[in-house]
Amino acid sequence: MVERSNTLVCKTNGASLPRSESWSQHIFYEFKSKKLKGLALDIDDTLAQSGDAWIIGIQKHFGNPENLSVEEVKQKYRYSYNAPYWNSPAIRKWEESVRYDENWHFKLPLIKNANHVVEKIHKLVPIVVYLTARPKGILAATRNWLEKHGFPKAEIIYRPASVRLPENLAWKAKVLEYLYPQVVGMVDDHPQLAKDLSKKYRGTLYLYDYHDQAPRGDINIVPCKNWQEVLESLVPL
Repeated sequence: MVERSNTLVCKTNGASLPRSESWSQHIFYEFKSKKLKGLALDIDDTLAQSGDAWIIGIQKHFGNPENLSVEEVKQKYRYSYNAPYWNSPAIRKWEESVRYDENWHFKLPLIKNANHVVEKIHKLVPIVVYLTARPKGILAATRNWLEKHGFPKAEIIYRPASVRLPENLAWKAKVLEYLYPQVVGMVDDHPQLAKDLSKKYRGTLYLYDYHDQAPRGDINIVPCKNWQEVLESLVPL
């Protein structure tokens, strides 16, 4: 590791992070010392039905102008914040309160069979870290939720307070690149992550619940409609 002003640069792969990202640095060297290699998993909308719960809450408190079901909202907008009528300051304030609500996150429903398929994946490619845009304040609830549903025990890298939500996927891309080759790839639902990864990234992004062609062709992106396709696409370590 070399330090350049406010930046940490990994000697292994040349990727850089802000010096505030000491936890990611620690995890990288812990994995390296233990010769651990494996996958990273996202949590929201990849393991937990967060988006569904989000849409239900917004419809309950702020209305449903198009009278759409949860599935119809997802088909049309993918994420609730893409719906133009759900962008008021009042909704943003409600979202901020939910974002730090431990009880809300602990009660999130599981994406059907995600835990069982991840268990199979873990035997082929170990799950070594959960990389999430969730804040530190709900870390305990996140751990308890993962344990409740039987997901593999692994480190959790959460979004630091210095990273605002609009930049969370760019932050996640930097962390993912930094952790390579100890973390060989990631399962995540958000196509923006594919766009934020640099062309130098040599790992594999498994784009979950994605029904189109890969957003780009210069790095390894595997679109997967469901968890079964993720399992079938993996190359065992």
